[in-house]
Amino acid sequence: MKRVSVIVALLLAVAVFAAAFVLAVRHAEHALSKKACRTVHIDIDRNGKGVYMQERDIKNWMALHGITPQNTPLMQINASHIETVLRQNPYVQDAQVYTTPDEVLHIAVEQRNPILKIINTRQQTFQLDENGVEMPVNPDYKARLRVASGYIPLTPRYGSDVTLLSDTSRRVLLRKLFDIHAYLSEDPLWDALFEQIYVNGNLEIDLIPKVGGQVVALGKIEDRADLAQKMFRLKLFYEQAMKGQDWQRYSTLDLRYRNQVVATRRAGYN
Repeated sequence: MKRVSVIVALLLAVAVFAAAFVLAVRHAEHALSKKACRTVHIDIDRNGKGVYMQERDIKNWMALHGITPQNTPLMQINASHIETVLRQNPYVQDAQVYTTPDEVLHIAVEQRNPILKIINTRQQTFQLDENGVEMPVNPDYKARLRVASGYIPLTPRYGSDVTLLSDTSRRVLLRKLFDIHAYLSEDPLWDALFEQIYVNGNLEIDLIPKVGGQVVALGKIEDRADLAQKMFRLKLFYEQAMKGQDWQRYSTLDLRYRNQVVATRRAGYN
């Protein structure tokens, strides 16, 4: 009998707790329903890079999609929907949205950071971000980037990740350009020296220096190991053959041939 009384007491306690919880939730919902968005706080993570997006761009994008949170009841704000809309912005990598009891809508945006500008054969310009995702150029913000141009018969597919392209894809050239840029960026000398990657009609790669120097003919790049081997030969040539010489002496350094650097003397030099 005593055991039955204990069980009944426990059940009553659970029922009372559940009722109290439901009342508390309803009270909170009622209180929340009276609250409206007082302000919007936007935080943009640029990962230490340049400014390619500002708060006004986020607000304008939301307004364009019919999202005007100011003075909207907090219960009516769909944070998940706002995140989806923000992630559709080609300059946004990720977004997190949430409200707080002080009637503030918080928007945390991670900006896409372009690292390579592509100019295709139609003279269309687009960019690859630091993760290899295709993105448009933002005309409101200038970014000084390495440029890839020449025979690139590919139109942009914004949001597409070029690092996932297979070797059999007709767009694999974009992945190779991204890999070449990444390799150059890892070496302070190459990063400072070469401002342009040029693709000729045979899909062979030339590196164009920022000032003076020589055009470096890489030929076709099979993979990162192939590129590293050619750039190693180039560095040896600079350190040994070019030591003490005028860098204007040669117009082209050809690395297409195995274990060789073929230097073409510039006209006018003995």
